Amino acid sequence: MILLIIVHAILGWLAAVAINHAADILPSRDTVFQWPACHQCGARRPARQWSALLAWAARQKTCPQCGAARPTFNRSLVVELVMPVMFAYLMSHFGPAPYMWLVSVYSVILVLVTVTDLEHRLIFNVVILPSIGLAIAAAFLVPGLYWRSALVGGVGAFVVVYVAALVARGGLGEGDVTLSAFLGFAMGFPLIVLSLTFGVFLGGFISLLLLLSRRVGLKSFIPYGPFLTVTGWVMLVWGDAIWQHYFF
Repeated sequence: MILLIIVHAILGWLAAVAINHAADILPSRDTVFQWPACHQCGARRPARQWSALLAWAARQKTCPQCGAARPTFNRSLVVELVMPVMFAYLMSHFGPAPYMWLVSVYSVILVLVTVTDLEHRLIFNVVILPSIGLAIAAAFLVPGLYWRSALVGGVGAFVVVYVAALVARGGLGEGDVTLSAFLGFAMGFPLIVLSLTFGVFLGGFISLLLLLSRRVGLKSFIPYGPFLTVTGWVMLVWGDAIWQHYFF
């Protein structure tokens, strides 16, 4: 089992490298299937610098051609440290079960959405719409999942958050609606109810802290997507246990 955990952690690190590349490329609307390049001079980044972690260890954080620093280096380093931990935990928690692999893929999606929403206030349709299709297909194919629960959760989340977005008048965006639908299809009903509820409380709590610390003002825009991704991941991993213990 320890070997499986180590191997899955390495897969998490590789996934983190892919996440960072996608997060760098998607805002430019270019295809992600291209060689990573320096944002300043356009020179191709050496393979050893694809990973921020390896570049940091080798003390090669700047472009070898023009010497420009990678603007997203710190974020890339954090993602490469977090993803192996997440993947290692998933393997230790679920074992090599089909649901573990599915949640691993969902984790990649949620981390990518978190990064792009924090940095650009954008949740890209090219990421979230195929993810919705994957969640719907998984509900029919993965053992232990129930397609009726998934459909109710996905459609219900879409309707509720869409109405909330209309009422909020700019407080919630299209990306928040599609992200909620994805989470609904991924975890089903009733877990999506808990996920959205916890997301509201988490968002309110963090927003209050930011206001009290004067890091944001009353008119500042705070992306809601990261709160959904955090509570969504929690419910994907521990949702059944939480529901059974506290609400059943």
